[in-house]
Amino acid sequence: MPTDRVTAKDFQLAGCQAALYTPDEEVSAPKLVKTLLPKWMERFDADPVILPHEEGMPREIPRLILRSRTNAWRCEIASARINLSWQRPKVDMATPTISSFYEGAVRLLSEYCHLLECRVGRLAAVLRRYAPSQFPGLYLASHFCKEPWLEKPFNRPENFELHAHKRFLLAERFEVNSWVRNKTGTLSSEKEKRLIVLVEQDLNTLSEHAGERSFSEAEIDDFFSAAVPEFDIILRTYYPEE
Repeated sequence: MPTDRVTAKDFQLAGCQAALYTPDEEVSAPKLVKTLLPKWMERFDADPVILPHEEGMPREIPRLILRSRTNAWRCEIASARINLSWQRPKVDMATPTISSFYEGAVRLLSEYCHLLECRVGRLAAVLRRYAPSQFPGLYLASHFCKEPWLEKPFNRPENFELHAHKRFLLAERFEVNSWVRNKTGTLSSEKEKRLIVLVEQDLNTLSEHAGERSFSEAEIDDFFSAAVPEFDIILRTYYPEE
């Protein structure tokens, strides 16, 4: 049995994402480069990537991709949605706090919505965290499975995944899907590779409501503000510190 017990306080931030779904929008990449990019160049200081538009192209395919020179920050804009994300490019790189990421994301997303005057039908917040583990596969199996299953077939797994989904009211007002994905992984750096437990959390409003829903600027702010503490509550439920 593994002895390297993992608790919520052992996890470090690997990546954050904020997404708005814009079901009625048809974006123009040249227009966004002209009007939006000058306001965002401090954050996205690498050359933008403009993808050619073809008739019949799925609306989910990005038309414009913005990046930072460090490759930590990224924005993908498609007609159907906009994704803002931060990903840790190096193990020793300074990380934003979860709160500061979503506060900054809300400001940028508000500017985007004002520019396009678009209807927002759905919201999503995604968080990825990791914790070092000597035997992550065996640890996850022993953490989530009853003893008989650890004799066989989960007696010596090198990799292991557990995905769980439920619905609930976030902040007593947003009906959301909550996905928690627990799995093994490898963290690579210039010096070494380390085995890790990787947890991805996804809170998103319901797709079946996107056709009639129109989230206001205040609601968007409230959703992401509520997601931040909820992420920690969920993580502590799966990996209690006591």
